[in-house]
Amino acid sequence: MKSKKYRWIILAVGLFLAAAVLLYVRETGRRDSCFYGDVDYVSVLQWDGVVYQEDNHSPPGELNKKGKLLGEISYRKADHQCPRTEMRDGDSTLLEVGTELYEVSGYKTSARLWAGDRLFVADSNPDARTLNDLLDISGKITAVRFISGMDGTTHLMDFTPEAAELFIKEFPMLKYIPFEQLYKETKGWVGDHYSLEIELQDGTAMPIVYNTLSPSFNPPAYATPELAQLIEQQRKLIYAK
Repeated sequence: MKSKKYRWIILAVGLFLAAAVLLYVRETGRRDSCFYGDVDYVSVLQWDGVVYQEDNHSPPGELNKKGKLLGEISYRKADHQCPRTEMRDGDSTLLEVGTELYEVSGYKTSARLWAGDRLFVADSNPDARTLNDLLDISGKITAVRFISGMDGTTHLMDFTPEAAELFIKEFPMLKYIPFEQLYKETKGWVGDHYSLEIELQDGTAMPIVYNTLSPSFNPPAYATPELAQLIEQQRKLIYAK
């Protein structure tokens, strides 16, 4: 009888310890995903599986009219000390709950959204196969130029008309890959970077970063040999003046 009693005591103690360990793991994991100071979030939102980032590069163009109402923001990450890790449709980092989301006239919903009076551009899309699938820019690019990597705004030099024509044709057709994949394949996307900008018909502009070591772009895609050569040729013209 005593041995049976001892076995029950040992079992009870074991279950208690297991429960304590499980509770500790859960609490530790919860603490690890919590923030106890100011957090500098990038302004992003998710809608219909697409993650969008706020366009702070240029003021919205005159033709970027609001289209159909799509929905509203239902969760603001900055409001929570322990925010959920995975973003869901209707989530944002900084937009207030209740902010209305609209189509942008002239663009696919998967490429651009209005959030109130703030313009958001697609940053990642699991269904995109090309950069045009991601950004909806084919037929909309009017100029390509180098800009200063120091301030991200100062114009250095426009591509020559012939070079711009080729870039405008080829860039939207490049195969889109998630930046996480590009980062991993290039071992951290290390290398020298050129800052470029494409100007669109509606007056908005989109920044592009080009990596010279592993010829590739962000928005994420590998450059074709022709585009890589073109960019280097155009870059030299800056210093030939």
